[in-house]
Amino acid sequence: MTQPSRERRQPGAAEAAGFLSALPHTVLYPLLGLGLGLLCPLGAFILRFVLADPVLKAVWVRSELSYNFVFYVYMEVATVAAFVVFGYVLGARSERQRARNRELRERIDLFHLKSITDGLTGAYSHGYLRETLTHEIERARRGGRPLSLLMMDIDDFKKLNDTHGHLFGDRVLVELVETASVSIRREDVLGRYGGEEFALVMPGADPATASRVAERVRRAVAHRAVIDAKEAKMDPRTPPVHMTVSIGVATLRAEDDATGLIGRADANLYRAKHGGKNRVVSEEVPA
Repeated sequence: MTQPSRERRQPGAAEAAGFLSALPHTVLYPLLGLGLGLLCPLGAFILRFVLADPVLKAVWVRSELSYNFVFYVYMEVATVAAFVVFGYVLGARSERQRARNRELRERIDLFHLKSITDGLTGAYSHGYLRETLTHEIERARRGGRPLSLLMMDIDDFKKLNDTHGHLFGDRVLVELVETASVSIRREDVLGRYGGEEFALVMPGADPATASRVAERVRRAVAHRAVIDAKEAKMDPRTPPVHMTVSIGVATLRAEDDATGLIGRADANLYRAKHGGKNRVVSEEVPA
């Protein structure tokens, strides 16, 4: 019975600590000052009691409280006021420093995010993608788990750029990332490999899973319509533009490193392109 009661008390203590840490220091420090100020008269009374060392303790206590009552009230008011004011001043300085530290952490997080993501699409950068792939290969080998890689490329992207302009081409890239992001698994890592080519690192995905996700992405992109705002402004009847992607799939083999896995996925992407585009090609499903 003792152990469960301890377990019940622990969450309460943790909640109290969390509540106190969440308080602004301009509130927390004056509260601590209030507590210290309230304890000062008691400390003075105990110190006088110890120094006096009375024989009749009860008589000394009554006499001390009777003759020095005003002294203790004054000490109570003065020390509480002093400690609360000091706590507020100290808390204000601490709160400003905490705000600066929080802003600094947010800026560091933002700079880190910018360093590993593509500025246009928001997908992970080429460097981060390669680093992640190398790490996931090592982890897959240690854990004996599968790992797959998807390489995808927008079909006829140069034609889209030449026909509708580079701003529209940029929008197509953004639309692709948004569409793919809602079609992949939570643990997958989507990055921009270069130009209009993207890669998807899929930890724990066997060939069947990777092909299934790739097909889901392909279908979602093919159904996504992008409106050319410039042309639609001139002619509201302008039809939306449909883009498609070709996808190559490869699953980690014993002899693979990051370069080898990328090479095989890229070779399957090449086969998808030359097999008619808007399709998924893996080693298990020849073109």
